[in-house]
Amino acid sequence: MNTKLQIKSDKIIPFGGFFFVNKFLKQKGIPQLIDKELGIRSTLVGYQYSEIIHALFDTYLCGGDHIEDISYIGQFLRQEPCSRIPSSDTIGRAIKELAVENVPYKSDNQTYNFNINSQLNKLLIKINKRLGLLSANSAVDVDFDHQLIPTEKYDAKMSYKKTKGYFPGVASAGGCIIYVENRDGNINVRFHQADTLKRMLMSLEEEQIAVNQFRADCGSYYKDVVELIAEKCQVFYLRAAHSQEQSIQIGRIENWQQTEINYQRCDIASIAYRPLGMKQDLRLVVQRTEIESGQQLDLFKGKYIYRSIITNDWQHSEQDIIEIYNKRGARERDFDQLNNDFGWKHPPCSFLKQNTVFLILMAICKNIFTAFLKSICKVFASLTPTSRVKRFLFSFVNVPAKWILSGRQWYLKLYTRLPYDKLGFF
Repeated sequence: MNTKLQIKSDKIIPFGGFFFVNKFLKQKGIPQLIDKELGIRSTLVGYQYSEIIHALFDTYLCGGDHIEDISYIGQFLRQEPCSRIPSSDTIGRAIKELAVENVPYKSDNQTYNFNINSQLNKLLIKINKRLGLLSANSAVDVDFDHQLIPTEKYDAKMSYKKTKGYFPGVASAGGCIIYVENRDGNINVRFHQADTLKRMLMSLEEEQIAVNQFRADCGSYYKDVVELIAEKCQVFYLRAAHSQEQSIQIGRIENWQQTEINYQRCDIASIAYRPLGMKQDLRLVVQRTEIESGQQLDLFKGKYIYRSIITNDWQHSEQDIIEIYNKRGARERDFDQLNNDFGWKHPPCSFLKQNTVFLILMAICKNIFTAFLKSICKVFASLTPTSRVKRFLFSFVNVPAKWILSGRQWYLKLYTRLPYDKLGFF
């Protein structure tokens, strides 16, 4: 079979699906909200902060993984009528403008830097509310964790994993990011964590949002944090670090209940326990699993591995509490998505304070992506609310398109049989 090649000069756009995202943002009033919260960047012809964040979103949802990729992607997105796509240099300058100075904390003659960008974290929550991911006068379930970001930036510090990087604390609720606070990579997770959580809880309180459940790993198991979340949250579930006193108490348990959790047989029990020198009893839920051959011995040098959860929940059964805590494992997918889909593993700037801005802006983009998926997955069967950017790119964004001016009105022409016309954005 003979084939021939024809080259056309028509302005065909390979990212036609992304213009629906642009319409979605405008319908939700996101650009106006960004400029209201961050202020006007330029009174002349310069780019506003809403256009900067929009360009970041464009870059990563069209398959880019560095802000410099806007140089290629922008040539297609500029074909949308009245569009304004800044260069990567402009994006970099805007990120530096939004940065705030680090807050130093001293310990043992050493200074550690935190970067607390309250303005952008406030914007993060407000956008979540505008998108319907959060709502005022409601309660949310919050998961908190720290994420090591390896990087060789100028002020990155050596971490416990023997690599330089940053170590931000991140809070999420139902799959959306609600708070990000960046820190030096050499900081212990417990160092001034209570202060970080106070700021996170205060940012939610300012928007009339309460915390129902709070979950965190053993890095949050110390007195200041436990007292804080016991006061501010309805219930909490923390992984309890082992101690000699706790081992003695667990060793006295006689009434173990056999059950199955995550397809694994185990024994569970709970006792009243007063940890960390506190004045009130909490509930220690203990799970023990029989050691398989080759595994390391447990804390009693016996045949079981023990895991404990400290909580103020006296209503649910031991198995329910363990399953509630285990749900925080789903939040690891949030970090995976932020790192690999939204650029967290490639911070663009040289300093902690500037990269904090980038981390929060990309968290905003991740939340917008989550909200948009929820709005279209009922029409596009190939997408689900948890789809990754790669599937979204192949299933929705990558569709040939062309802007056509007819009768003094612009039309977006798509070359596809997929049901874009049922979305109702145009």
